[in-house]
Amino acid sequence: MTELKQIISKMKVLTTILLLAIALISCTGKDNTEVKNNNENHSVDRDNEKEDIKDKDQVDTNDKEDKNNNEKDNNEKDNNSINNEEDNEKQEHTTKENNNIDDKVEIDYQKIKPNELGHIMVIMYHGISDNPPYHVTEKQFLEDLEYMYENGYRPISMRDYIDNNINIEAGYTPILLTFDDGLSSTFSLVEQDGKLVPKTGTAIEILERFSKEHDGFDNKAALYINAYSIFDGAGTVEERISWLANNGYDVGNHTSSHAENQMLSRLSSRQIMEHIGIVDQIIKNAVPNYTVDSLAYTFGNRPVKALRNLVEDGKYNDVSYHYEVALKEGPSGPYLPPLHKSFNNLNVPRARGSKGDIQDMWWFFDFYEKHPSKKYISDGNVNRVSILKKDEDKINKDKLGDKELYLYEIEE
Repeated sequence: MTELKQIISKMKVLTTILLLAIALISCTGKDNTEVKNNNENHSVDRDNEKEDIKDKDQVDTNDKEDKNNNEKDNNEKDNNSINNEEDNEKQEHTTKENNNIDDKVEIDYQKIKPNELGHIMVIMYHGISDNPPYHVTEKQFLEDLEYMYENGYRPISMRDYIDNNINIEAGYTPILLTFDDGLSSTFSLVEQDGKLVPKTGTAIEILERFSKEHDGFDNKAALYINAYSIFDGAGTVEERISWLANNGYDVGNHTSSHAENQMLSRLSSRQIMEHIGIVDQIIKNAVPNYTVDSLAYTFGNRPVKALRNLVEDGKYNDVSYHYEVALKEGPSGPYLPPLHKSFNNLNVPRARGSKGDIQDMWWFFDFYEKHPSKKYISDGNVNRVSILKKDEDKINKDKLGDKELYLYEIEE
């Protein structure tokens, strides 16, 4: 009996131990599962963190791209804005050019006192020789040019004079240099290194040389020819006339003959048109499509009043001609510009290019030094005509074309 109790007691102990072992194994499995689960959770968390980081990086990247895109867009907008402004400025500039408005030149009107209705002297020379008052020596011609340069006179072309296209600096005065008779001492060509060039010592060569040495003093002049002895020298007549026209000089009509008995006042209507028409066609044949519309009367002698219109318009050999201005010679004046209402286009005065006679060139130089308000003073703007308000009634507004008329008053 006692042994049975002992066996039962041992079995209870073993059962208890077995139960404890099972319980321990169960707990250990649970712990391992929890660890595994925890490890898996940590792995998921780490993966989630990585994803979060990846997402954050992607967001940051997207933010940067958005920012860059925004900056790019803004830059493009700025560039577009700049381009638009530049386009607008270009458009505005183009519009101004199309409207012939030049706003680049702004002057102090009270200081410059422009007067673009003032006198424009037209000077009459002939050749370079010691035979005054119609001819001058090279020394005298250079003295004339030096005075003009130092005293604010700037040569313009006859074309620009007629067209009211006077483009010189503000404060300066235009002047026209003309040469009659087609003399070889005025202009002659020589062959040099296979090219035709002006002969040294001729008026045109001197003017070319002076112009290169004096900035702003253009080599502009008008040369008037008869039908014979046209700038004797190298080259053909056509080559000589072409050289002048191609180098910016005006070539004009001095009628076909310089004989006293062939002065226009002694000719019939048919003869007048013949004498003008012959030279007109010589020039146009030498330079096709060249505009010939200025004439210098021989001896300053005009046709009788009833036939004077034939200077302006006529026909010879079925070819029509038209002349805008005709020049006389000798003591006269005033030198009104083409825009002045009193301008007489068929009786334009010229001063002899001499010194010592009444109303010759140097006499007028002295006159304008004493009376500067009488001469033309440029405003520097080729598209604007500036005059004193008090002179408005003296301007021929029909000749303004597309140029702006600017009126001002001098402040006391």
